[in-house]
Amino acid sequence: MMNIGEFSWLTGLSTKALRAYDERGLLRPRATDPWTGYRRYTADQLSSAVLIRAAREAGMPLAEIHCLLEGQEQARTTLDRFRSAVAARRERQDAALEGLAALLAEEVRAQAVKERSAPEQHWAGIVLRVGQDEEKDGERADEAFTALGSSLIAEGAELSGPFWSSVRGAGEDGTAELLCCAPVPGPLPADWGLPGWRTETGLLTERTELVVRWSHDAPIPAVEGAVHPAVLMILAEAERRGAAVSPAQLRQIPLFEDGKPVGVAVTLPLSPADSSAASAAHPG
Repeated sequence: MMNIGEFSWLTGLSTKALRAYDERGLLRPRATDPWTGYRRYTADQLSSAVLIRAAREAGMPLAEIHCLLEGQEQARTTLDRFRSAVAARRERQDAALEGLAALLAEEVRAQAVKERSAPEQHWAGIVLRVGQDEEKDGERADEAFTALGSSLIAEGAELSGPFWSSVRGAGEDGTAELLCCAPVPGPLPADWGLPGWRTETGLLTERTELVVRWSHDAPIPAVEGAVHPAVLMILAEAERRGAAVSPAQLRQIPLFEDGKPVGVAVTLPLSPADSSAASAAHPG
């Protein structure tokens, strides 16, 4: 048998790590002296130890390393799953590095922020509480837009433009309200609503607004978890002009060509435009 120092030298696992793996039941010594507490390892434990070393170098959590030691089939499944997770993480890292390089190069400022006049626009919308789960929030937003469009079309309320969304009421807990809106040609009945959804109606007044059109293949990639680059640009431009900067008044409008999404437009009013004026909340 080998003492812990010899086993450590052969496997590359520190004695501290070996003691911890013993306590966690991951790699127990073949024998432990009841008086001194000295650990003894055998040669047939070397392969498991080296496997653990390789897994730790790859960044695999200890909980998953346990599965590597439970037989070939379980080990291969665990490795494939972890390899897929690593590949996805690397993809996110590469995208983040591209965004970081672009931000450092200040390429965002080279994008065009334009000014335009916009007529008044009635709207109907669904309000969602979001912020806890990005993937789940996205799925709920898709469901909300589908339900909203289907209901309005069924009621004969012809849509007068593309859908848009706004985020408001962001709190310190990381949650906010996502307003999923559809433009309609005129005010809806006072009792309008969708069962199962929290709904609102309102009016965007005639206004002057800033707008940025951003193609999905633009050189500046979005940074995961952060606001879209177009939003950064438009808020900075509004502040430069001395206008009120209110993220709650931002609208994000998807752009389509031949029925396929190709980008997004972001708008922010420069002149006073209270989108909640003439609005009425209806419980779903």
